[in-house]
Amino acid sequence: MTYTTVYNIANDSIDWQFPLIGLALILVGAVMKWGFGKPGWNSYPIIVIGVFTMLASGAVPWWDYRRVTQAVARGEAKQVEGPIHDWRMARARGKRRSTDATFYSHYERFSVGDVDFDVNWGALEAGFANRGSTEEKPAVRLANGMPARIWYLPIDGPGKPPRITRIDLGAESWADAVQQDDAGIAFRLAQGHIADEAKLLSDDRKVAIAFLIQTFEQNSGHRLVVVTTPSLGGTEIARFGAEIADRRGMKDNGILLLVAPNERQARIAVGRDLAARLPDAAAQAILDGAVLPRFRRGDVPGGIEAGVERIIAKVAGPEKP
Repeated sequence: MTYTTVYNIANDSIDWQFPLIGLALILVGAVMKWGFGKPGWNSYPIIVIGVFTMLASGAVPWWDYRRVTQAVARGEAKQVEGPIHDWRMARARGKRRSTDATFYSHYERFSVGDVDFDVNWGALEAGFANRGSTEEKPAVRLANGMPARIWYLPIDGPGKPPRITRIDLGAESWADAVQQDDAGIAFRLAQGHIADEAKLLSDDRKVAIAFLIQTFEQNSGHRLVVVTTPSLGGTEIARFGAEIADRRGMKDNGILLLVAPNERQARIAVGRDLAARLPDAAAQAILDGAVLPRFRRGDVPGGIEAGVERIIAKVAGPEKP
């Protein structure tokens, strides 16, 4: 069983965007009050709003985050392991007092072992909040039967759901991890410009390749990703690459260089919008001419970097009439 950490509160941070807005309001109010000093200008409401914004969006979450992370550091987090069960989406309706408007809070509810979890999608609090781009695409997808190890803190008192501080999700193989259409996970191979899960690249080589990719993306607007995987899990490399591209949202405008050293396979997957610039024949020519010969000589990192360079040269070069 392969477990992958998909959430860890230690990697979280407080979003300072709204506290900075509050600080800006305070400064504007101060300038209006003491800088210009024009009669009739009432800057106190602006200052009060700024102070409230800083407290509500900065000070309180920071205090809460410190409280939870310090409890984790003291070893107070508990662990439960087993398949997820009783997973369901829930929606709670409420009303805003100021406008009497109706709003909805969305929750994911599920259990592991005999512990029940309740995840608020929009919670402004420390602990796991499964925010995604949409409700259909949360940051971490959960489903019944998925093997899980969850660390949690019952820190908010009786009757309150425990805070999730870490989530490890399991899959029988890397192929299973990628192919879970309904319960897919943002595994590391679906994150970042370089996902070197086969541990083929040194840190210096990663920096060099990442610089090439970032420069290419800034200049062209196209996405380029390098993925190495320790196993294809018995899946054809074309399908494996397609699943990764789909999970990354780059089936249309993206290029994936996928390397599976244990199966001695490599593939360049090209999005539909780039097929004219990098057709299948050209992608295979890059593999045959720049990548695979270096692999055969034992220079796998050099082959990956050469492949990236050739892909960039082909796609970023002048378009043929």
